[in-house]
Amino acid sequence: MLPVADLLTTRGAGVAILDHGLLGRNGSSRATRLPPPPDGADLGQWLRNWGIGSLCFGTSLHDHLPISLARAARAAGLPMVCVLDNWMNYRARLSMDGGAELIPECYAVMDDKARDEALAEGVPAACLRVTGHPGLAFLADEIAAAGPDWRRDVRARIGWGRPGRELVAFIGEPVARDQGTGPQSPAWRGYTEREVLPLLCRELQAYGDRLDVVIVPHPRDDLTELQALWQEARGRLEGGLAPVGMSGRQIVLAADRVAGMASILLYESWLQGKPTLSLQPGLVRSDLKSVATRPGIVFVDGRDGATEGLRNWLQALPQAPRNDLNRHRQAPAVLADLLQQMITG
Repeated sequence: MLPVADLLTTRGAGVAILDHGLLGRNGSSRATRLPPPPDGADLGQWLRNWGIGSLCFGTSLHDHLPISLARAARAAGLPMVCVLDNWMNYRARLSMDGGAELIPECYAVMDDKARDEALAEGVPAACLRVTGHPGLAFLADEIAAAGPDWRRDVRARIGWGRPGRELVAFIGEPVARDQGTGPQSPAWRGYTEREVLPLLCRELQAYGDRLDVVIVPHPRDDLTELQALWQEARGRLEGGLAPVGMSGRQIVLAADRVAGMASILLYESWLQGKPTLSLQPGLVRSDLKSVATRPGIVFVDGRDGATEGLRNWLQALPQAPRNDLNRHRQAPAVLADLLQQMITG
């Protein structure tokens, strides 16, 4: 949502960013920052005190303040836009705080695939609007800027993928921590990173003379545990955890091939035209297939198909960047227009 807020600010609109979570850490200095409401506060009164006229929010499994504010906005009769950022839980995220399902005036989704899947889950068609993904608005420009010299410099900072060796990026996710380690957990995926990374390493042993592996940790990953898992699984492979301070997007831009489970960085890799592998052995949740079921992504969800899947992935050639980038480039303007239209009626 930050690109939307920045654009509205340049248009002279009154924009305030909640100084909370990711928005608080990364929000533009040009927008007003609102302190989050105290615990137990009357959220409706808080909205009135700050003169809020509309709300743009996203949902989070680990942070229910945004949807709580949305419920207060609904009670106050304020228009709101919910911005989706991933291809899963389209309907469930509208009640993930345990309350009744909250249908926003506008439910902004990334592409036609997301709209169709949301409809299949029962989200009302009237609220759905395909806007593109504002978080990917600048990706096309970053791809264009990531030429050979840029990639060489980044790979030198990473320390692997020197000339003559391919660089494989593995996208980490704290699956065991977030979704559990067995079927007793309601969110169980059917696998964890503790199985997937060793599986990838085993299948790559035969290629250790020509490629390196850089692991992109998730912000919630325990780096000590992840490093220990890598050291246990790596065998003859060269590589390790990405340098602190280097973003996952930078790593993906610099890599030759990208592997992972269900991270949106796999989608970014696909947009860039890089050979992309989604490794989800034993998957039991259909919602986690969405990021991987795209032409050009090698998807492994069985425990016996990894060898063939990795062979196909390693043989795949890079493609041109995808046309979907154009829609995402326009997303901030589309959403800014929607918000301003909702306010003016």
